[in-house]
Amino acid sequence: MSKIKPKKMGLIIGLSILFVIVIRKCSFHTLPKQRITSAKLDIQHQYADSVYQLTIKNLIACPNRFYLSSSEKDIHDIVGATSPLVLQGKADTTITVSNKGDLKDKIDIKFKWGNPDLPIQTSKIERLPFPKSRNYELLQGNNSNPTHNHDVSRYAFDFTMKIGDTITSSQNGYVVTLIDEYKGWGRSSKWKSFSNQIMIYDTSSNLFTMYGHLKQHGSLVELGQFVEIGQPIALSGQTGLAPEEHLHFNVFSANDGKSGLTSYRLDSIGNYKVKDLKRYQLMEN
Repeated sequence: MSKIKPKKMGLIIGLSILFVIVIRKCSFHTLPKQRITSAKLDIQHQYADSVYQLTIKNLIACPNRFYLSSSEKDIHDIVGATSPLVLQGKADTTITVSNKGDLKDKIDIKFKWGNPDLPIQTSKIERLPFPKSRNYELLQGNNSNPTHNHDVSRYAFDFTMKIGDTITSSQNGYVVTLIDEYKGWGRSSKWKSFSNQIMIYDTSSNLFTMYGHLKQHGSLVELGQFVEIGQPIALSGQTGLAPEEHLHFNVFSANDGKSGLTSYRLDSIGNYKVKDLKRYQLMEN
């Protein structure tokens, strides 16, 4: 029986390792055809006796803004004067317009998270987003490449959590976003909108915390539920724009941008000063 020469054996091993790396880094998933939203809004239209009524119910347990407009100037002047409508959590309002006909298809309504007029009460997140008994590397920190370099994620944190690892809440608050139906990942920016995620709003600090790239069907809480700091809320995964399995953790404050939220700069997270953190640093609660 002939022996394989050392050089040839080294080449075979090298090619095998390269094949494994390529398989792990390449996505063979198909981009989802439909976007999922969990925003619980109730918009009702009623028209009778020349009176049109628009009722907007904010079913989410955090304040939100509603911007009303119309392509018809006289209608826009009426409804635009009320914009933005700021509704507290679980609140509603009704707008009445007389003698302008049925306006159901003539008013455009846009939604933005939060209320930027509410002051942020802290620059510290008390707990890292995983159990006290665990520790994880900081895969990527604030204001860094390749993805934490724009307003939406500038002050985010990525932790090297494996698929199925437990994620815990970093603050007390209400679950205001819950998406866990997506499956698959990719390297293209087209995948950015297809990450499973949970977002929690703290009525004390007025901050939102978001936990992204969650496992499909990995949620451990329900939309609208009140959760406490340290409570398990989801399982980590690899969905959306995620070339490797990890947890994307971001803190938001309300602003006037497109979505209404911007990444918020913390002074400290858990027991760590943010300015002292280094990439690949091991972190624990």
